[in-house]
Amino acid sequence: MPITKAEAARLARRTGMNEADFAVVNDGVLTLLNNAETRACVFLLTDSANANAEGLCSVYEIRPKGCQTYPYVLNDHDQAVLDEGCPHRAQFPPPPEGTDAVLLNLEERIVREGSAD
Repeated sequence: MPITKAEAARLARRTGMNEADFAVVNDGVLTLLNNAETRACVFLLTDSANANAEGLCSVYEIRPKGCQTYPYVLNDHDQAVLDEGCPHRAQFPPPPEGTDAVLLNLEERIVREGSAD
């Protein structure tokens, strides 16, 4: 999950973790890490690598914007769609009106930060 520098700073401040413990830069974009054992986000409290396993977000109240809008993502035409990789996408309605604008704004901030480095 791509995150902004401000989101990373907030996560570090609130969790007491070092940014390197939960994020890495991939192709100039700051991205949340996955737990090596569960293959889930490092902030997801789960003991299973099963995509359908139960889990709780340990940073839910301060989760990044991308997490808040997931499973809605942008397609190649900058339209909000349900992520094909989400195993629970059938449980979600079509993207609400305005989701594409929110995702475009987030993408712009993330790309701008990555190009500033």
